[in-house]
Amino acid sequence: MAAPARRAGARPVLWLIALYAISRLAFRAAGVRFDLRPLDTSWQILDPVLLRHDLLESLFYMPGQPPLYNLMLGLVLKTGGNDTVLALLFRCLYSAMALATVLLLYALMRRLGVRVAIAFSTALVFMLTPALVLYEAIPYYTLPILVLLGGIAWLFHACIERPAFGRLCALFAAMAALIYLRSMFQWQWFVVLALFCALVLPGHRRQVFAAAAIPLLIVFALYGKNLAITGHFATSDWMGMSLSKLTTLAIDHDERERLVAAGALSEMALHDAPFKPPEAYPWIFDDLEPTGIAVLDQRRKSTGHVNFNHIGYAQVSQQALDDAMASLRRHPEAYLRSMGTAWLMFLRPSSDYPFLADNRADIAPYSRAFSLVLAGQPVYPEEPGFDLQPGHIGVLIALGYALAVGFGLVLLVRCAMRRRISTAEATLIFLWLNIMYVSVIGNAFEVDENQRFRFSVNPFIAAMLSVLAERVSAAIRSRREREPHV
Repeated sequence: MAAPARRAGARPVLWLIALYAISRLAFRAAGVRFDLRPLDTSWQILDPVLLRHDLLESLFYMPGQPPLYNLMLGLVLKTGGNDTVLALLFRCLYSAMALATVLLLYALMRRLGVRVAIAFSTALVFMLTPALVLYEAIPYYTLPILVLLGGIAWLFHACIERPAFGRLCALFAAMAALIYLRSMFQWQWFVVLALFCALVLPGHRRQVFAAAAIPLLIVFALYGKNLAITGHFATSDWMGMSLSKLTTLAIDHDERERLVAAGALSEMALHDAPFKPPEAYPWIFDDLEPTGIAVLDQRRKSTGHVNFNHIGYAQVSQQALDDAMASLRRHPEAYLRSMGTAWLMFLRPSSDYPFLADNRADIAPYSRAFSLVLAGQPVYPEEPGFDLQPGHIGVLIALGYALAVGFGLVLLVRCAMRRRISTAEATLIFLWLNIMYVSVIGNAFEVDENQRFRFSVNPFIAAMLSVLAERVSAAIRSRREREPHV
């Protein structure tokens, strides 16, 4: 009986793999192609010449981003292929990550007790979302984040179900890898989740702390390295420039002029954007001595685009951070307005992102239908930008997000009151903690691309909603069974 049961359990997975392949062939026929242009233009990506010929030194010294994402890109670029070969390699890599994310979502839901039909349908819908189709056709870190978060959730459930030191080491190693991949995830995120793991495994706390120790030290090594190079104890030295969009630059220009004249803000506060080329900061860049490290000295990459990993941007970001804090003290209402905008953008379809525009246009009827029916977006932006209109918000996205957050909060309070927690409940609260972290931190420090932040936890939101639907359905069936038959 065991072999037939295993084959039956594998059948949905095989169907998901087959449907993934069929759907991607259909999207390719519609015109979706892997877009290599961000390799030349994206701020987060190092100069392709350095990635090909000076990878390790550049990764070590780059202060703008954690190194793992550029390491992945550099290893592919080192194959030395032409654009056709590179597009094929990236397409295979990103397709593998997309499919892995779908299968991890399905496996996680099954482990959480969701029936095959619901788990399969949810995974299939996620697989077919325009956002996944589009983000797997561009060399961003969105897909690596998705697959790492999915693996982390799966490992957490495995650790709670059957605690073992090896599994705990794998969990914390994956969490450290995520910090090395994306600057949104910081050491505080790691520590809170490690403490939660220890809390729900009271008999294995020594193993938890022992398994977390070395990955956490590796994380702090990255902070220490950046502190030595830029003076910033962080995984990225761009935070001041990002925060200025929500604070300083959200203040009326005339008021900024008044504050600059009064000495409350620096001249930098009069700029119209935070990420400007070196020529906009002559008082910083003109006085800098070369370091002898290409990634820190290049003002522009070989592609002609600004190198925001230049050592001078550490000072730019520090000044922007000082101005941001001064602006926050004097005009907190500007920051609150910006955060409100960030939260609204967080709730628009993740496919509404300017750098996905070309591929999105090729599947416009499909994307429009999906945004209306499943996202509940009243107004479909033909050319998505960073501007936000009320009709761009996905009503069903907002409803689903609110239900998932509310469900997690109820579970947290219930488990705290009874001081007992099951494996499924611990995993659901773990998902909820990640959803809340990405929501709060992402919307507190950035405005413009918040829908992309939500996309990274969309599988967690989908899993929580599936469990909620399963439990509501079970409660209704149970009530009907108890009702006397007339």
